[in-house]
Amino acid sequence: MNNETINEYYLERYALGELPDEETQEIRRSIATHPALQEALDNIQSSNNDILALYPPKTVMASLLDRLERAPQKIFPFRRVFAISSVVATFLILFLVLPLFKKEPRIIYPGGKQDSVSVKGIPAVDLSKTQLLVYRKIRDQVELLADGEKARKGDLLQLAYVTAEDSFGMILSIDGRGLVTMHFPQDREEPTTLEMNKQFLLANAIELDDAPDFERFFFLTSETPIDVDDILIKVKDQAAKPQQVIRSDLDLPESLKQYSILILKGEGS
Repeated sequence: MNNETINEYYLERYALGELPDEETQEIRRSIATHPALQEALDNIQSSNNDILALYPPKTVMASLLDRLERAPQKIFPFRRVFAISSVVATFLILFLVLPLFKKEPRIIYPGGKQDSVSVKGIPAVDLSKTQLLVYRKIRDQVELLADGEKARKGDLLQLAYVTAEDSFGMILSIDGRGLVTMHFPQDREEPTTLEMNKQFLLANAIELDDAPDFERFFFLTSETPIDVDDILIKVKDQAAKPQQVIRSDLDLPESLKQYSILILKGEGS
């Protein structure tokens, strides 16, 4: 490893104490002699501290357990609930929210052949086009799944959206069992206001369960606030016919625009 190859991935792992001793010592020596690397590390640690301040592990755990207790069996199922303890909640924040799905900063590489390099991660998307995005974590990489691609039980997915027109929306999914899960907003009482003209990553990652055949994600947008309960009632009735869901848009008011990504379930990925 040299100064040209010390990217944010290694600095993230260094900050979290994950690197082997040899790589830790090498990065420590580089940081001591290259102020730009020290500044990049300071930015990472500051960002980590900010997110931990916003999402304290104990608060995350309590919130998730409360949602689990209040969740109906058919709507809002928690596929596999990660929040078992504060240690697990911390793991979620540090290892899912921080290194994998953060915005990509640009780091100066001392001695490199170019002034700056973009860190590998979430690809750039067209912010002028309303769309739903489904990312999958494969080891230390993130890939964008296209409509109709395959995934399998245990795959870790992250949802994101871009809206260029409508100011309100919700995101839900229906699987091969006819199960409905709401992903945005996180709670029925929360507003359906969208962040405009940016790639907005949802707060929680999703681990696919063993539901058969497919998982279809829907992004519904509107010019006016959405009645979440009314939409869920309509969707629940339609979800009882999974083979219709896999082929057709949802039967919803015309005021709602629909964008969807179909993920087929199988052994391959």
